[in-house]
Amino acid sequence: MEASRRNKIYAVLAGGLVLGVGAAVTLAAWNDSEFATGTFTAGSFDLQGSTDGTSGWASHDTDPGATLDFTVDADNLAPEDSVYALYSIRLVGTTDGDLTNVAPATAGANAANLTAETRLITGTTCDATTFAAGSATLPTTIAAGTASTAVPINYCLEVTAGTDLVQGAEGTVTWQWTAASQ
Repeated sequence: MEASRRNKIYAVLAGGLVLGVGAAVTLAAWNDSEFATGTFTAGSFDLQGSTDGTSGWASHDTDPGATLDFTVDADNLAPEDSVYALYSIRLVGTTDGDLTNVAPATAGANAANLTAETRLITGTTCDATTFAAGSATLPTTIAAGTASTAVPINYCLEVTAGTDLVQGAEGTVTWQWTAASQ
């Protein structure tokens, strides 16, 4: 009887083995995978400036930045004189930006005697007339484009000497614009 019992146990184990192999084959036949991949490239973003609004576009990311070309000799100011300079900015890249016009900063011995204002103008002529006609409301966004398609924003910058201007003393005014990608 012992041999018969052993044969039954072997038969059950053999059947289990066959079922296990069959189940494994069945499971293997019903496994599947699916994949998807995305490629991500960062946009580009370069705020540039020009002192004439048409050429010489470059990045000026540190102080003192571009040297402005004032219409009247800014080296020979008298009290209550105002001088004007054009400065244009554009955004070259693939991402539009949120634009911040930082208040002009003055420095030097005549810093307290210089008042700086900024106006948004159309065109690239900057003088007392275009400054007066310009908008004191400055843009808060800037559209990106290529070097040939980016639309510049033109500013007319005015500096007025105060009545307490110190003779022979210098002062500087620094304008700053910042853009953050949208």
